[in-house]
Amino acid sequence: MTPRPTLLLLALATLISTPAFAGKEDDARRYFNRGLELVESGAYEAGIEQFELAYQAVPHPVVLYNIARAYTDAGEYEAAIRYFELYLASDPPDVAEVNQLVDALEARMASSAPAVSPSTPTPSAPKAGGGTATAEELAELRRHAQELADLAERLAEREEAAAQAPVQTPVDTGPVQTTVSDPPPPLDVAPAGPTVDPYQRVVVTASRFGQDPLDSPSAITLITRDDIELSAANSIPELLQQVPGVDVMQLTAGQHDLSIRGFNRRLSNKVLVLIDGRSTYLDFLGATFWAAFPVQLEEIERIEVIRGPGSAVYGANAVTGVINVITRTPGEGKQSVAFDAGTPGYARASGVATGRAGPTAWRLSAGLQKHGSWAQQTIVPSDDPSVQPFLDDENPLGLDVLRANARVDRTLGEDAAVSLSAGLMQGTSEFYNIGALPEFGLEMRHHYVRADALAGNLHVWGFWNSYSGRTGPWLAFEGERSLDSTFDNEVVDAEFEAPTQFDTGPVHHTLNAGGGWRYKYIRFGFLEGGADTPYVENHYQAFVNEQATWGRVGGVASLRIDAHPLIPLTQTISPRLALLVRAAKATSIRATAGSAYRAPTAIESYMGFALPTTVDGIYIEDKGNRELSPERIGTLELGIHDESTAYHVADAVVYVARVTDLIGLADVTTGIYPFDPNEVGIQIGETGWINETAVATAYGAEGEVEVFPADGVDLFGNVALRQTRETDDGTSLIDRSSSELMLNAGGSVRTPWRTDLTLEGHYLTAQDWRLRTFDPDTLELVDIPAHLDARFLMSGRVAVRPIPEEDLEFAFVAWNPLAGSFPFREHPEGQILTSRWIGQVAWRF
Repeated sequence: MTPRPTLLLLALATLISTPAFAGKEDDARRYFNRGLELVESGAYEAGIEQFELAYQAVPHPVVLYNIARAYTDAGEYEAAIRYFELYLASDPPDVAEVNQLVDALEARMASSAPAVSPSTPTPSAPKAGGGTATAEELAELRRHAQELADLAERLAEREEAAAQAPVQTPVDTGPVQTTVSDPPPPLDVAPAGPTVDPYQRVVVTASRFGQDPLDSPSAITLITRDDIELSAANSIPELLQQVPGVDVMQLTAGQHDLSIRGFNRRLSNKVLVLIDGRSTYLDFLGATFWAAFPVQLEEIERIEVIRGPGSAVYGANAVTGVINVITRTPGEGKQSVAFDAGTPGYARASGVATGRAGPTAWRLSAGLQKHGSWAQQTIVPSDDPSVQPFLDDENPLGLDVLRANARVDRTLGEDAAVSLSAGLMQGTSEFYNIGALPEFGLEMRHHYVRADALAGNLHVWGFWNSYSGRTGPWLAFEGERSLDSTFDNEVVDAEFEAPTQFDTGPVHHTLNAGGGWRYKYIRFGFLEGGADTPYVENHYQAFVNEQATWGRVGGVASLRIDAHPLIPLTQTISPRLALLVRAAKATSIRATAGSAYRAPTAIESYMGFALPTTVDGIYIEDKGNRELSPERIGTLELGIHDESTAYHVADAVVYVARVTDLIGLADVTTGIYPFDPNEVGIQIGETGWINETAVATAYGAEGEVEVFPADGVDLFGNVALRQTRETDDGTSLIDRSSSELMLNAGGSVRTPWRTDLTLEGHYLTAQDWRLRTFDPDTLELVDIPAHLDARFLMSGRVAVRPIPEEDLEFAFVAWNPLAGSFPFREHPEGQILTSRWIGQVAWRF
């Protein structure tokens, strides 16, 4: 068998990123399934037309194979051979079997054809793996290329004709008879052919291997490439607002805080965010700075959102969910250049280049993004020495970043491949800090390097993450103690896993096991010893995930253990059990129980910081606690997932979650201390981080549906209901800092007139926050109530492609256009969000 570089690159991509299911794929899936039904009923000509439409929407070699088999069954052997040859050109794994089938077809044609003079031989069809192509084979390939061009022209004519008529839902008119009156006798060779569904949904995040969402033990939502291209969002968090149960707060133009199923806060730290499986959080904070991502929106293939605990396979910080941003496989898609400009002070530019040369595929991207502050701070004269802004600009932007990213994949023989990727980000932003600290500025540099190796079913990878820079108050005043600090967070992570499939009698198993090591190096001025004192930690982990299927019944058992330098091993054990039942072929019911934990951050463990008070020169010493227990969540959920038609996808879930050992600040222990010249003040007490005794119990239900009623039309709607009750020392109260009702709805239309329309809306009920701060008189922690009214965020986008090739696109985006009449904040201390009006131009070639 010949080497299969294309398939190996795809195998590596399955572990790093897998094929997605998007708007155009929705159409292709309908065409393909309709084609299968027609061919099975004997309507070969009509079935082939549906296959051709599927291939036009999203090309895939398996479609070519099915066209060839349909022609074979119809007795059109010459056409069948042509499409088998096109299928073989993709270098599939069943080369030998398909070549045998082609030989059998040629033999049957030869036996039924008139004798041919030896002086005029007929060139044979080229076979895969035949070495250097002959002149006859090259001529044959040119003929195939012309056939593809003719096919594309025929499909384009069909599309143009369809554009003159209104878009309608396909109607089943019954079997269409082919011109073949009797089926031909069966061939001696009957290969099974490819078993992969070319347009099947695939998710990797729930179990760390590719699987159908119907087999996922967790509630999962996909944001596809089509969703991203059609959306009015300009960042990943804004895309995530359409996911049920996901609460996104935008405090500044450069700060998004996100939670799943409640527990959101400034610098939120209970959701694990990954890029192609690589962690992105800052270890000393536990928070994710979304603006620091080095990837462009244009290079994202899809985003997988797991709602519910994920520590059983991902370890610490996957408390309420996991978000995996999966980039496109190198060599796929077109080159692209995009420019955006609008208000308030908004600009974005990006470029993505990709290609393939033999066994090597590559992708490069670069871009910049600028966003003015939603609310300008007090304008300070540049000659006023009493005020020291974090940035030198008189009107600094809320976000100003540069990004670059690169990846190269290469196959090494038949069952091995390697991948190397690297990226960087540099820029500034503003953010609201935790507790009593004021609004801060951030000047950050982020770099990463990653290497992957695939050999058979063994996947080994490692990466280096680096976050460095400085931070401090957005505005500082003369005479105040400086809160500016530098930081350096270095991480080296190495992991391996080996997913394996096997059978024991009637039971099919997919077993995935692995382990890893994580090295952390942290320097930060807010830690004990200051910015010159490094903190080093070594972490180790091992996990196993077993999924067994017996007929319609399946089960999942997962377990992960982490060795943390400050936490007992028994407190890091994270199990998950799930039972899945296929109520129908495309309907599954799941029951899942699991637990997860969040490890204390470096701030919580090693802090040594003089916390300012409302009185000048008076501060409270804030100390870390190395004896903290991890925050722990236990969840039970029952869900149903349905894809019983090609026109919809639906999911519903009910759950209960219990959270214990939440980490927070303790009341101040007062004392009398002398004046400290280093801190320019007097310490009046100290506080530290503790595990709170309150227990939070959340009850919720989520439902979502995607509908694809006609070609080019995608609609979605979802709802999340949630209530969280806190119990402490016999008292109980309802935490309303998260909305108890969240509604999302929207849709997009890809018209035949090269115009796309998108409209989305997000509604959240009122929130009542309890902002914790120190009482200046008693130095006790008190809750300051803060109310946020219900809010509705709407966005829309209109895109036009003026030329038939559709490579050039102009678009207009209206984000939060109702802000003038209905202004709102998404956090009590965040900035009021105004409207964003943006013009866009993109060129794909």
